[in-house]
Amino acid sequence: MYIETPRTLIALAFAVLTAPALADDCATVKSAMLNSGHTPHSLILTQTDGQGKKTVTRQVQTVDNKYVQRSDGKWYAMNIAIKDLNDDLSGLLTCRRSGSDSVNGEFTVVYQVHMNLEGQVSDQKIWVSSKNMILKSEGVIEGARYTTDYDFAHVTPPANAIPMGGK
Repeated sequence: MYIETPRTLIALAFAVLTAPALADDCATVKSAMLNSGHTPHSLILTQTDGQGKKTVTRQVQTVDNKYVQRSDGKWYAMNIAIKDLNDDLSGLLTCRRSGSDSVNGEFTVVYQVHMNLEGQVSDQKIWVSSKNMILKSEGVIEGARYTTDYDFAHVTPPANAIPMGGK
């Protein structure tokens, strides 16, 4: 009995100390989303539809412009500055820390996130670095699977981008 009491106290103390962290999971995820979205970055988005067809889209977001490479290989420039990006994350419903992992050699905390943004419901797995940046996300929206890999170190706009409408 003497041995069990300290173990019980340790377990109780651990539960009390970690409870606030669990309650703050959505705040952490929202903060990482805003921080990542407002930092110049490049990303590779792979979409796999219900029939298994994959489409890869590349994007580069600089301070002043967004560049998108479509599946035909052409790059398009959109006059969308980081400051103009949407900050409304009110549709974030539930977030749960689900473990840790490594992305490109960098330690991350993994979160399970259920979102409903403007009627579009998704369930995602998001990898957040110690720098509060999203390094990877996976999700399902309307039967299609999405994987996004973020890169904050290599943000070079393409020289041959075709201007598109925008702001």
